[in-house]
Amino acid sequence: MKKVLFALMLLLSLPAMAQNTTDMKRYLAGAVPTVNGYVQFDAEYSIAKKSKAEIMDSLRSFVQRELIDGPDQLPQSRITEVSPDSGIIAASIEEYMYFKRTNWQIHRVKFYYQLVFRVKDGSFTATMRRLHYRYDPEVTAGDFDDDRRAENWITDEAALSKNGTKLQRISGKFRKHTIDRKNYIFKHAAKVAGLVSNKKVITVEVDDDED
Repeated sequence: MKKVLFALMLLLSLPAMAQNTTDMKRYLAGAVPTVNGYVQFDAEYSIAKKSKAEIMDSLRSFVQRELIDGPDQLPQSRITEVSPDSGIIAASIEEYMYFKRTNWQIHRVKFYYQLVFRVKDGSFTATMRRLHYRYDPEVTAGDFDDDRRAENWITDEAALSKNGTKLQRISGKFRKHTIDRKNYIFKHAAKVAGLVSNKKVITVEVDDDED
């Protein structure tokens, strides 16, 4: 009986284990690219039937609302360039990155980066670059009171185990949260610009049995 129960529990846990493995892969080798030795994330999106002006207006509103006026944003966050002719929107962002936030404990770091959108009719590219982190000195003293640049902190060499299959305990945490934040920003920027997901939603109707 115990063997049967164990086998059943193992079968039930396999989908979750597979999902965890798939989720972890997004943080492993190659997840943090570099350009000329500097960490830089890039993505390109096609926005059908949207003009350059429409996309720029949507992206500028998104940056202002989410990345400058958002609840975790800091006073230094600002739009540094809007060029309708060249199709460029650039922003310098300073925000809190939370590793843990409960009623009893807060673990956070200041996260700095530059965000650049290059827009044209029907498409845009998003770039996140010049990433670095800094703890508040009044919160954490010692070695953590410094400016930690992404190149020395979240690259494959800095944040992965020697065999590349696991995240380092501390630097891996920075890497994971950075990737998650980048994914959120890029995904929502594309959504507000007008990108339509290709995923299909299947609805199944089930009739309730009458007693």
